[in-house]
This record gives sequence, structure tokens and C-alpha cells, in this order.
Amino acid sequence: MGLFRTSRTESVREGEVVHGMWMMTDSADVARIASSVGYGYVCIDLQHGFARADSVVRLSDAIRSGGDALVVARVPDNRFAEIGMLADAGVEAIIVPLVSSVDEARRAVESLAYPDAGGTRSWGPAGALMHTDDPDQLNRRPLLLAMIENRPGLDAVEEIAALDGIDGIYIGPSDLAFSLGSQPGPEEAVTTEAIARILAVAQKNGKIAAIHCGDGAEASKRRSQGFTFITTSSDVAAARRAYREDLAAGTESS
Repeated sequence: MGLFRTSRTESVREGEVVHGMWMMTDSADVARIASSVGYGYVCIDLQHGFARADSVVRLSDAIRSGGDALVVARVPDNRFAEIGMLADAGVEAIIVPLVSSVDEARRAVESLAYPDAGGTRSWGPAGALMHTDDPDQLNRRPLLLAMIENRPGLDAVEEIAALDGIDGIYIGPSDLAFSLGSQPGPEEAVTTEAIARILAVAQKNGKIAAIHCGDGAEASKRRSQGFTFITTSSDVAAARRAYREDLAAGTESS
């Protein structure tokens, strides 16, 4: 089992298309299965999901033992301690929610950079130290994706995407719709236009264009639009769909 998928991370930075699974639960078994079926990344959701800091290493080990998926995590909010903890734990990418200004984006970047690079990160890569003495592994930096999911973030997206240290822009369509006076669900024109704008800005700046989707059909549409980092399913939603379909099939009259 490899510790970090460095070459895969660089491929994603350069535009490789990857589909991901979103972990709302903290089940290591579900994380392992998701990696084993071929997802390109598995994201541990520390904002709205049930995983907490003490789940990250256990879930990361399960993801890496199951297959080739990158370990991604969403922090609860844009705080130095939370971002540094995930970097020290050894995840390959960090998603920061509700980035609403270039100053907030810069704060996230500084949380991942050591002082010699102008940042505030404190050295203590516990995850790597359990496996290696290689300085390149010990000092590695995860990818950093800023979530654009409100009107202030949309208004500042050009500045955010141009910032060195921001590797990608991740769209949260549901909160973005709310912020624009719409609703999650069937997409209204105001949300469609905002998503297209964010995608174009990410592409113009050579940043990872990422988006959250509810299912595979939506993910296929987003891939066709040009997104390259695409959350395709979540554990809770996929389980609910599968349970409902199996129950319906099993209770049909013959």
C-alpha cells in the first residue's frame, strides 16, 4: 500500500478527469469499497458528514488499501488548525468550504505553506512520519481546492482562481443556488449561468475545475461540460437508492 499517490495528484493538477465518491459516514468498509470499484478519489466530509479528526487516518488507510483512489477531505471551515491537521494526516487534497473572498482564499493557502514559502503551517507531518523518513514525502503539500458556493465567492471568483496556491475551484451547486435566490434540485438559469462562469474562470487560470453532483447521470453531464474533478456519488445517497431499488424489485408481484 503506497502512502501518497504523488504522480496521480500531479496528473489531476494537470487535468486528468477523476470521478469521486463523497463519504458522509465514517465507515472504513464503505471507504474501502469505494476505492476498490475504481473511484479516482474518496472525500471524507468533515463539515456535514459524521467523520471527525480521529477518523481521518483510519479512513485514509482503508481508501489506500482498497485501490488507487486519492484521499480527499473537506475541512469544516477555513481554519489554520483544521487545514494543518489534514495536511499532517497525509491527505492528497483538501477542500475548503464557503470561500467568499480572495483574502479568505489567501488564508487557506498560507495555512498549507511553511514559513520559508510565506505561510503559517507548522511542521509535524504525523501521517508521513509513521511510514517514511523521505524529506520529499514529509514536506509534501496537498492540493487545495476552494469551494465557490455563495454570491460573494462568485463575485470574487476571478481573483480567487488567479491566486497562486489555489489548485482548483470546487462548485457546491446547492448552496450556490440558495445564495442566488434559487433552490437545489432542478437547475434554474441563474445557477446554470453561475456554474458556466466559474468553469470558464477555472479553465482560463489553468486550475482544476471541480463540482459536486448528486448521481452518475449528472456527473456525466458535468464531464461533458469540461469539469475534471467530479464528485459522482455519496455513500448515503447511493445506499438509499440501492436499498430502495432492491426492495422494490423484491416486493414486485410475479
